[in-house]
Parts: sequence; C-alpha cells; structure tokens
Amino acid sequence: MFMRKQGMPEVGELVVCKIIKIFPNSAYAELIEYGKTGMIHVSEVALKWVRDIREFLKLNQHVVCKVMKVDGDNIFLSIKRVRKPEAEAKLNEFKKEKKAEKLLELAAKSINKDLDTAYEEVGFKLQDEFGSLHKAFEIAVKNPDLLKSKGVPGTWCKPIVEIAKKSFVEKMYELKAELNLKCYAPNGMEVIKNALLNAVKHRKNMEVKYISAPQYILISKGKNFRQIETELENAAEEIVKSVAKSNGEASFKIIEE
Repeated sequence: MFMRKQGMPEVGELVVCKIIKIFPNSAYAELIEYGKTGMIHVSEVALKWVRDIREFLKLNQHVVCKVMKVDGDNIFLSIKRVRKPEAEAKLNEFKKEKKAEKLLELAAKSINKDLDTAYEEVGFKLQDEFGSLHKAFEIAVKNPDLLKSKGVPGTWCKPIVEIAKKSFVEKMYELKAELNLKCYAPNGMEVIKNALLNAVKHRKNMEVKYISAPQYILISKGKNFRQIETELENAAEEIVKSVAKSNGEASFKIIEE
C-alpha cells in the first residue's frame, strides 16, 4: 500500500480508487490513500442509464470517486458526481503525492529506516502540518527551517531536506530573440552598441551575443516563463526603437526552439 492517510475519508472528499470487485448492480473499490474499501452502486457510475456496469468499469481500473456517505466501516462512493476537471486535478495531486512518498522512503533509507517507520515518526505529521507530503518536500527546499518550527524531529530534518534539494530542481527557461540592426548615422556602430547595452544593463539574466553584422541574439533566462518572455520582448522593442530613431533600420523576432 502507498499514499497513506489516517482514519476515514470525509463526505464530499475526492479519492483515487482501484476497482477490485464487480457485481451486476455494484462495484467495490479500494481507496488507495486510505487502504479502505468502498462501494459504488450502479446508479452512481455514470450520468446516463447503465445497462451493464462492465461497459463502464473494469477490474484494476483506477477511477476518481466522491465520498457520498461514511457509515461505520462502510464507505459509499460515486463516480458520476466527479466533474472531469476535478478528476484531472485529483489525479495530478495523486501523482505528486506518490512521488513525494518515494522521496520519504529514500530519506528513510538514508538513516537505515523503512517506509512504515517513516510514516509513524514523521510522514503523518508532515501531512497534518503541511497538507500533503508533496507540499512538505517543497517547503523543505524553500524554507527548511520551517520543518523544525513545525516540530519535525531533528533526525528527519536533514535527510528530508537533502533528498528534497536533489529532487525538486526548479526548471530554468531560456528564450532568444534575433535582432537585425542597421544604423546609417556616422556613429552607427556606437548607436547599436549603446542600444544593446542600455537594454540589458538593468535586466538580470539577460545577455547579447554578436552573430555577424547586422545580426545579434538577445538571450533571456529565468524560472518564470511568462516573465522572461515579457522581458525579452520589452528589451528587444527598446533596442529596435533606439536604433530606428537614429537613422537606422531595426527589427526582431522571437526564435522558436
């Protein structure tokens, strides 16, 4: 079993399930995160009338269900009451949490402990304090001191932070713009040089590369794609305007790679 949560699910909660038994009027599913079994009545399988439940469900199929009722150890589930965007978001969350559990297991192995012990000593606490294991590992990268302040045992802080930093590497984006710059003023080369320098000197993670007259490449790097895209376009436009107003011809295009 993986993706462990304590207790019983709440009514209205979305859960990832695996179909384990199918009958003419119902199906039974394992709530993977809780290690419990729930029942899906044929009337809760689809929005339309279901003549044969096996047309909609197969053994070992994974589905996202909504918890409709919890009565003691009995859990009643619905598939039809889960909207497609909700199901997609839940499955995405499920995948992230599955990855985070693997990281917890790696952290445990680094101090000669197993996954069961990891959950008992720190896993459930991370879920309670941060909402999910995935979120806890993200915090371990961005603000590791917060783990201690939330009462995470010291023996676990170091391995969790080390594993998190190795695994949660933020993606860097790189965008380029091709500049075509000509200036017919007596000091044309100086005009182009100044236009290029002025555009990049106040912008971090941006540089200019000379290709061959009249071509230059403007390069912007960063973790936020939209931000570097906007910065690149703004810088290129500044350069083009600066050269054009000094008896020049200038244009640019974003290079698709």
